[in-house]
Amino acid sequence: MPDDPDAIGQPVDELDQFWLETARTAVKESVSSLEEAAKQLIGAVTLVEGIYFAAVSWSDMKTIMAVSGWMSWLRIALFVSPIILWLTCLFYATRVFTPETYQTNLESPTMAEQFHRGLVRYKHKNLKLAHRALLAGFALMLAAVVCYLRLLDGPA
Repeated sequence: MPDDPDAIGQPVDELDQFWLETARTAVKESVSSLEEAAKQLIGAVTLVEGIYFAAVSWSDMKTIMAVSGWMSWLRIALFVSPIILWLTCLFYATRVFTPETYQTNLESPTMAEQFHRGLVRYKHKNLKLAHRALLAGFALMLAAVVCYLRLLDGPA
């Protein structure tokens, strides 16, 4: 590409400088952005779990669970699974704040870059796993609510 300043050593213009600074800022703020997202996720999951516990405790679960055998275990699993998934979400979200030990040399730009990339990769991976567990918990909560509403008239 003849117009690419990096390719042929042309001076960097104002727009190029803007994008370079934007990229530098994004790199500098990436760790704090991931940690802030994890904090928000922890707060949201804690609130959702509290609401779910309250809803379950006020519901007529005895009527819903008035079956025996494998059916009762299936229903128990359905109503408990959102809690397990949300606890899994909390586990991964808190791992965002407890990174692994990394070796780096602050005198080496290459090693400093590798350190930063590894740190961001670790935090991002755990945040994605937390997010997936949160969404799966919501899906199973929705299934549990539908099941509860269908069975209010009595067990099948």
